[in-house]
Amino acid sequence: MTRIPVPPFRHAVTRRRLLGAGGLAAGGLALAACGGSEPDAAGAPSAAAGALAPLEDGRQVTIRTCVYAQNHASSMLFWERFAPEGVTVEVTPVTNTADIIAGLEGGTLDFGLMSPYVPMLTQAEGGISSKVVAMVARQGFGLVGRAGEVESIEDLAGRRIAVPPPGAQVLVLNLLLESAGLLLGRDVEGIPLGYADHVAALAGGDVDAFMGSEPPCSQAVSEGTGVRLPGVFDTPLGDLNTALWASATVLEDPEVVDLTVRMQQAAAEYMTPDGENDPEVWRGLLVDSFGFDEAVYDEVLGNVGAQWRFDEERQSQFEAVGAALVETGELEAEPDNEAFYALEYWDL
Repeated sequence: MTRIPVPPFRHAVTRRRLLGAGGLAAGGLALAACGGSEPDAAGAPSAAAGALAPLEDGRQVTIRTCVYAQNHASSMLFWERFAPEGVTVEVTPVTNTADIIAGLEGGTLDFGLMSPYVPMLTQAEGGISSKVVAMVARQGFGLVGRAGEVESIEDLAGRRIAVPPPGAQVLVLNLLLESAGLLLGRDVEGIPLGYADHVAALAGGDVDAFMGSEPPCSQAVSEGTGVRLPGVFDTPLGDLNTALWASATVLEDPEVVDLTVRMQQAAAEYMTPDGENDPEVWRGLLVDSFGFDEAVYDEVLGNVGAQWRFDEERQSQFEAVGAALVETGELEAEPDNEAFYALEYWDL
């Protein structure tokens, strides 16, 4: 197969760079702690109402995790609702995967949400000890073209597309272009651009499309500027978004890991029961707590979802990321995928 290039702004991600990025200060800026991690507007009763069984001997622990601000992958904010007596959930805001890996590997986070892209590069640069124990979120990204002009992958030929920083979404974009006989940098001009600037760039005519995340994708669609291009979730990477990773330290305490996966299970099923998003729970999170416009919320609801089970399908999608990294030349060989798996927690 033809090697598919990444955009020219690609840079090497090394373990030293990731783990030397300053990390997360112990007990750093807490987004929430015991009794307050759940968005107030979600309409949930007290934590005790849906609490799981206490830890053995009633021991007390603080479970440290993280979340991106105002992001759909926020099921961790609902863990407190299901936390048993004696268990505190501390949620720290983060802005990038480097901070999450630094926290997990450096001892300031017990759990973190990540796609496999950066962990796979980190493994190749010297190793990573954290492992996948569950899923967090599906979908949450998309390829958006200018309405009336770019409404299929083939329409991207000769166009300019905003490309986000290197990640799984860029891998998906390359695969989509390849399926249409196109190549980024040859048939389609890639414009390196951060997620927050995608909507304005499309509206202003600076680009004809963007490979983006939520809520910018839904914002462009709801404003009538953009239209979702089909096929985004049809590549081998599927709709894999983020998995829940546990640090090597917390993995030494299986009871705490088991409880945390059960909290994620309860939170995911509360938000997205039987795979269908609960409109009121999501409105409480996205509109009331995060301040999304109602029109954006209406559009985004169909392109997000909370999950907990890391099944064979997710495993296949996870491993497809490594295969794509080899295809692009970012890895010389496929990752040791088994080293990432904590299989005993995948099907409680």
